[in-house]
Amino acid sequence: MYDLHELDIDRKEIAIAVLVCLAVLVVCFGAGYLLGLRNAGKDVHNNGNGVGTVGEQLGQAVSHQQQITDGIKDAEHTSNAAAGTAQAIAESAHSIEAGVGEAAGLIDSSQQILGRIRNRGQANKAAD
Repeated sequence: MYDLHELDIDRKEIAIAVLVCLAVLVVCFGAGYLLGLRNAGKDVHNNGNGVGTVGEQLGQAVSHQQQITDGIKDAEHTSNAAAGTAQAIAESAHSIEAGVGEAAGLIDSSQQILGRIRNRGQANKAAD
């Protein structure tokens, strides 16, 4: 194997190599141009649908997207309102529970008072 410094390449050989590479690139470009690269993109058919139709469809898509966004915002507001209602219901249930507990205490006290009154009434009947 040769090392690069042992090849002993002079400027003339470098210039010839550069010219050969340039010639190959020119030939490749010319062949590509002749084989149809000059017409690339010109054979795209629109099937009767012009840019106007595409713009119209894009406008409709934007309108639909805005409607969907508005629907999502309305759903969010409804959800927040439902959450507020649920919170109010929970607070009412807590108040009702406290009221039921207080009513149970009052009923118990009333039953005890009625029991004492009955006991007095029976004691008065027995004494007569």
